[in-house]
Amino acid sequence: MDVTTNAIALKATDYKESDKLILLYSLEYGKISVHAKGIKKGSAKLKFAADQFCFGQYELVKTDDRFTLKTCDQLESFYSLREDVLTYYAACTVAECLMNYTEEGQSEPQVFVETLKALQALTNGVEPLLVALRYILAFLEMQGFKLEFDRCSVCGEKKRKLFLDLQRGSLVCDTCHSPDSSLVSPRVVAACSMLDGLSYDKLSNLNFSLDILKDALQVCGKYVSYSFFPLKSLNELLNLA
Repeated sequence: MDVTTNAIALKATDYKESDKLILLYSLEYGKISVHAKGIKKGSAKLKFAADQFCFGQYELVKTDDRFTLKTCDQLESFYSLREDVLTYYAACTVAECLMNYTEEGQSEPQVFVETLKALQALTNGVEPLLVALRYILAFLEMQGFKLEFDRCSVCGEKKRKLFLDLQRGSLVCDTCHSPDSSLVSPRVVAACSMLDGLSYDKLSNLNFSLDILKDALQVCGKYVSYSFFPLKSLNELLNLA
């Protein structure tokens, strides 16, 4: 059965002598692995379909739960994401969230749209760390792990002084926190609160310092590492920034 879906290529791995397996994040099917036959050959016309961050309309042959690439109409290449190292690792952070923390074959249109907007913001030159932070906060919320930056998750009181409590898996106040929790800078709390729900086209109006963005991403990175798995691309982004 032939199916058509809009999808973003997250990564491609070599398979057999001339094939590749492309991991797509699809609007209609969520995360899927697609067999691209002969795509490594010099004469292959669909090489672009395996390029990381290629956004296209993919026509696939679906057999049971397996997909094979038939053709692809590229909608946007996002090639420029690879021209700047910080932009690239911010984009990889976005892709890694999808690769590691979403279920195979589970359609999540809201996640797809959020991902596309984040990649477009990076292409348009928005500060990479800011886009990565905005995306991670939104992604956590969509997966049911939202970090509340305006109140304690235990007592519900609105606080400006909050602690990251990994035992509770949330931000808590100075009354409710456990001994090994860590204080979150009030500047980070304010920045993340401001980003909550803010559209990507308004990000360029913000002017956070690099230190604030790095501190905020470190808080998010600790939380993601505890709740899921470490984001390797985020660690590289922070090391390079």
